[in-house]
Amino acid sequence: MATSKFSHYTASRLFWFLFGTILGGAGVWSGLRQGLIGETMIGLGLILLGIQGLLRPVVLSRAGKIGKEEMTREVSIGSDTLHGALSLVMAATLVVGFVMKYLVKV
Repeated sequence: MATSKFSHYTASRLFWFLFGTILGGAGVWSGLRQGLIGETMIGLGLILLGIQGLLRPVVLSRAGKIGKEEMTREVSIGSDTLHGALSLVMAATLVVGFVMKYLVKV
């Protein structure tokens, strides 16, 4: 059951979720307040990072002890397609946001 997986690595899940949502929320709020599209996009990308960290936490201590595929299967919530799509959208949003913020200055 997917909800029982939340009890595994709860601290890591909570850290990455709060990290992404707090920084992303501040970025979105700041970008919308100042009318900066790039800052808003970066904030949205960071929120997606927080969601990704909630669904598939980063666990460094066990990465070397067991295979990556086994660890991913053990702790991940959602399908591989969901995680792949979320990763692509997150990366694209962050890259577009950084380009717009620092190169285009929008």
